[in-house]
Amino acid sequence: MYTVEIKHNFETAHRLSSPDAPFKCQSIHGHSWWVTVRIVGEVVDSQGMLVEFGAFKKAWRAFLDDTLDHHLVVKTGDIVAAAIRGVQPDARISEIPFDPTTENLARYLHEEAVRILGTLDTADGVRIREVHLQETRVNAASWQEQS
Repeated sequence: MYTVEIKHNFETAHRLSSPDAPFKCQSIHGHSWWVTVRIVGEVVDSQGMLVEFGAFKKAWRAFLDDTLDHHLVVKTGDIVAAAIRGVQPDARISEIPFDPTTENLARYLHEEAVRILGTLDTADGVRIREVHLQETRVNAASWQEQS
């Protein structure tokens, strides 16, 4: 089995809107996130590659930069997003359908990596095995493909 890894970082603020979330997590706060995508396959293409790094990185980094980097990420309908847009309509806010915990974001990023990989020319059977999301130096979460 071949494995390749692609890493990228982004700066994002988030907050959890669930009343059951710890109070400090309900406050807007930011992290310097590092994300690692692990792509696996049993065969390589005629050039000896699972996926051409440049093509995947270009699409992956565009998604991260356009959707997460220097954004506030909140659950869809969060009242804080509405309040901020009330005074800054063009604020970089991404609303997603769940609280943006590190675990939920790892799964979300896995789904997006799968989508992006599906748009590229790859060897047969190439797939996203795992997305690992580092929130801080000591906190991280991963989402792996289901076997």
